[in-house]
Amino acid sequence: MEDFEDDWADEKRTIGLGTIVLRAVIMLNFIRFALSFLPWFEGTASAAGFADQLFNPRHTDGLRSDFLWLLFSTIYIFYAMFVFVPDFRKEAKARTNVYLGFAWLVAFLIYIHRGVVTGVLDFG
Repeated sequence: MEDFEDDWADEKRTIGLGTIVLRAVIMLNFIRFALSFLPWFEGTASAAGFADQLFNPRHTDGLRSDFLWLLFSTIYIFYAMFVFVPDFRKEAKARTNVYLGFAWLVAFLIYIHRGVVTGVLDFG
């Protein structure tokens, strides 16, 4: 009986691959979000920053690859949050994942608003 309880306790303490991937994506997004506040990295409406050289080296008229990453990873985070909602009340890791996902969604909206207001994101 004791072995069964130990196995169950170990199972509850482990973090699944889905949680690891979700948290890694959120962490990368928050790092990119923090860098967006540095003009030398993000650039300004009148001057390109390091991100322009790094993520759009050919200077095409399309969107930079980092913006596409943020866009598609935000869609992934949004849908991944719903996977953890059923266990929200029972598991701390589910609560943490939902809260981190929600925090990222708010940060992404701030990023988009700030990009449009400062002129860094220009849709035409």
